[in-house]
Amino acid sequence: MAIILAAPANAGEAVLYGPAPDWVDAATLDLVDVEDAPSTLIYDWQQRLEDGVVTEYEDAAIRIDNPELLMDHGTVSLSWLPDKGDLTVHRVEIIRAGQSIDVIGGGTQFEVIRRERGLEQRLLDGQLTATLAVSGLQVDDILRVTHSVTVDDQALGDEMQASQYLFQEPWQVGFSRAIVSWPEDSEVYWRAEDVAGVEPPVVVDGYKTLTIALPIDELPDMPGDAPSRFNRDPVLRVGTFANWQDLSRAFAPHYQVAAQVADNSDVAAKAREIMAATRDPLERTALAVRLVQDEVSYLLNGLDGGNYMPQSAEETWEKRYGDCKAKSVLLYSLLSQMGIDAIPVLVSTRGGDAIPELLPIPGNFDHMIVRANIDGTDYWLDGTSTATRLSNIGEVPAFFYALPLPVAGADLVPMTQRRKASPDMVMEATSDYSAGIDFPALFSLTMKISGPQGATLRAAADEADEEQLKRFASSFASGPGGALTSVSLSYDDDRALGILTAEGIMASDFSWADGRMRLSSDQTDKFAFNPDRARPEWRNIPVQTGGPQYNRVNASVILPEGMDDFEVTGDAVIDEGFANTAIYGTRAIEGNVIRFSVDVWNDLGEIPASELPAHKRKVRQLNALEAEVLAPEDFAWRWEIDSATLAKRVKPLLDAYDRAVDFSAADDWGPLTQRATFKAQIFDWDGVLADLDTLIANQPSAYLHSWRGGVHEALGDREAAIADAQAAYDLDPSTYFALNLAELLAYGGKRDEALDLLADLPVSDDEEGSYASTFATVAGLAGRTDDAIAALEEQVADKPTNASVLNADCWFRGLFNVQPEAALSSCTKAIERATNSAPMLDSRAMVSYRMGDYDAALSDLDSALELAPGLSASLYLRGIVRLEKGDKAGRTDVERALRMAPELAAKYAMHGVVPKN
Repeated sequence: MAIILAAPANAGEAVLYGPAPDWVDAATLDLVDVEDAPSTLIYDWQQRLEDGVVTEYEDAAIRIDNPELLMDHGTVSLSWLPDKGDLTVHRVEIIRAGQSIDVIGGGTQFEVIRRERGLEQRLLDGQLTATLAVSGLQVDDILRVTHSVTVDDQALGDEMQASQYLFQEPWQVGFSRAIVSWPEDSEVYWRAEDVAGVEPPVVVDGYKTLTIALPIDELPDMPGDAPSRFNRDPVLRVGTFANWQDLSRAFAPHYQVAAQVADNSDVAAKAREIMAATRDPLERTALAVRLVQDEVSYLLNGLDGGNYMPQSAEETWEKRYGDCKAKSVLLYSLLSQMGIDAIPVLVSTRGGDAIPELLPIPGNFDHMIVRANIDGTDYWLDGTSTATRLSNIGEVPAFFYALPLPVAGADLVPMTQRRKASPDMVMEATSDYSAGIDFPALFSLTMKISGPQGATLRAAADEADEEQLKRFASSFASGPGGALTSVSLSYDDDRALGILTAEGIMASDFSWADGRMRLSSDQTDKFAFNPDRARPEWRNIPVQTGGPQYNRVNASVILPEGMDDFEVTGDAVIDEGFANTAIYGTRAIEGNVIRFSVDVWNDLGEIPASELPAHKRKVRQLNALEAEVLAPEDFAWRWEIDSATLAKRVKPLLDAYDRAVDFSAADDWGPLTQRATFKAQIFDWDGVLADLDTLIANQPSAYLHSWRGGVHEALGDREAAIADAQAAYDLDPSTYFALNLAELLAYGGKRDEALDLLADLPVSDDEEGSYASTFATVAGLAGRTDDAIAALEEQVADKPTNASVLNADCWFRGLFNVQPEAALSSCTKAIERATNSAPMLDSRAMVSYRMGDYDAALSDLDSALELAPGLSASLYLRGIVRLEKGDKAGRTDVERALRMAPELAAKYAMHGVVPKN
């Protein structure tokens, strides 16, 4: 074995030139109708396995049809591993108008460079690349390149392997095939997917020969959620290994030798240090894994047979770098020094469930880890991973099968999954509604991410760049009403936890529905499992489930103190599951705090097709579960709270918005926008105006000008409102901003100017209803009532079932008191057809008020406010109607409505709709 490890490779780093091997069955262009064929005229692959050497021959002929192909093929690149064999160029030929130009014969030769394209990914694969710029190549030429590469792998000794991807339809090629041959008396095995339709080998001149015409038939479609063995690529595999034990025995000696270290070596000393730290073999194992992961950097070193030949444990520790083989050998050595039963194993990181169905060749595997057995339990240890600790050392990676490498050889062993014992992610979230459930909530959030995923946060935590954190905060708190006041990132190396903490303010998750404020835990579509097995050919294909993954969410909701009679619906404990997913949730109530905890496990595995209907039903049942927090029916809205109490309750929220503004990045105006929005919610119009002034000074937009115009109107400054509406329209001359400007001009006494604006306004079919409503209002204020009615009647005739058009007719007649009795039909139809009927009910109430039917008006207004309690216009009109009926409670309605929308008083007064003293 020492001789094997030390022997120099019998290969060269120079490109060889010569004829193709005698055994090659050379393709000719006569096989191809060059004129009608696609640009790829020939792709011919031939491989021979003999005397421990695999020779790979390739012949490619490309017609240069266009400048793009000229650029793509103007430089020829050929790669090989010089420690394993040679590159021999047989032909580089240009065929032009039927004449051959011998590029190599003309004295041009390849230049050799060492491939280092992967160094930034810590990859050094040992390949050399020979390049040749094809001088004189032109469009319409045919470029033909023929070469062969030999592979005599040191790690395999006399054993050999070869594989060939079998291209399938609709790949376009003139002539293509794959040929693999070996001596008739050699023990060589082959296997390909059944769907590839590969015929058994035939004997040609004493060699068993497989010949496959390419492309093969297109493979049948497979569902994307099928196990990978159903979706694997068509590959022909050929090798000299009779079984997995043969393959294991061929590899094992190299790793046994590489793992041996002297008693006085640094590796042995490290093992003794670990043993001195703890007597527990599992803790010792965890410390050894951590040592290899943290103190030996990753470098794929493919030089000098390194693809399969391992670096020794002592060399790896000395150099402090190595690939998966080197790290596994070091870990194996450490564990062996400590008397822990361990062995290196080969695994496949992709498609591992298919391994038992494949021909035993080394090319099936792309990774190496170590299996340790402690007290009868297998532990799968990956030295190239990160953040392995005692808490997660028992996790089983999703590799499905492993091939151990003892000297005596071994068969494949399944890597049996077990449920994760500790979460990959724990989220702790608190929402504080102490100010009120119709206000934004203060929130705090902590996410603890463990294992390799959490380790990705280590570098960011070390950087601790405040501006980056602020920008992260901006994206994190996107959405209305949300802003962060602080965010931090840290990494706990001992526990291998990335920890993200954030505090801030968020929009209320309570919403008004069916007469109650509700915080809903709506499971609809939260869980999904709907695999498609409708096709007859798919009906027996199982479903692959993802994993392993384990997440935990702990959430607390703090309710306002003093507000009693909150109701909580739904089960206090949920213990359910479907399709290798398990959910365990609990709910507890402690005073004014509701605590929720949910654990979700996603286990790697398969679901038989026969069991899919049951799992689908289970998902529907889970998604049908409902849990709600219901507020008391008589809770007080923010506009119902006196000013002093309101100011006290919202102070913590205002302070949070102030902190969010201070915390935000210099060019992040989101928190200031959210603060302005909140000030509008608490009716601080002067405060809103001040924030909008700052926003417009720094990032003017049509939206912000329009918003500020509305604030000016609320404060009674109509000229300023018109100026902002004009600025919005100038920035964005859309119909929406034009209609807003026209209405403000009309209420500001500039009716002719408003009509001129509307006269020249281009209006799409979808905008005609809104246009007619605004035109009617402007025309009505200008005294052109007949024109207003005509415009609305035209729209109603054109769109007789459109709720918005019908409502516009109803609202105008009521507001302007024009033939109100004729409006009732439109009003009722609008209500019947509306998705949200609150505005339509408000319009009909105005008509009933004009007709003196106060009871009908009150009934509609009560209904509108039940649907939308914050509809200030309905609250204002209800107050007026109540006062007309002698109900002094109407004064309270009026005051509350004007608190929300002060502009209502002046606007309604212009139509003679005023509260009775």
